Amino acid sequence: MEVLPTVAIGINLYFVPTADGGRQGPLPGGFAAETRFRYRPNWGLPGWADGEQAGALVLGFSQEDIHPGDTVRAVIAPFFFEGVPAWRDIQPGDELRMYEGLHICGRGAVLWVKPSSWPMPEEDQDRFSRWLETG
Repeated sequence: MEVLPTVAIGINLYFVPTADGGRQGPLPGGFAAETRFRYRPNWGLPGWADGEQAGALVLGFSQEDIHPGDTVRAVIAPFFFEGVPAWRDIQPGDELRMYEGLHICGRGAVLWVKPSSWPMPEEDQDRFSRWLETG
């Protein structure tokens, strides 16, 4: 399998309450090895119009059973990093909009950006998961 460049992005992610258009129910969450990269929302990047989206997989979340209205840490990794140049411009302090379909289900404040590759090496997954666990 070809190894491609990407980044890991650490965010503080607020889940929009259901009453405000967010998810209808909780998300399992967590960062255990067997749950990594299972959740695949799309993301609106800074400067993009509402509804414009790019994909990034979620490595994991700092907690399990995330309910609408909760705030958690998350680590995401864009796929098609090379094909979406705007990912290269992401920096701490930026806001990302998390989409499920056309609905904004979360808003993430970027805390850090670190180089990685796809598929993401296990040592990177473990390092970023430790940040989810300990902050």
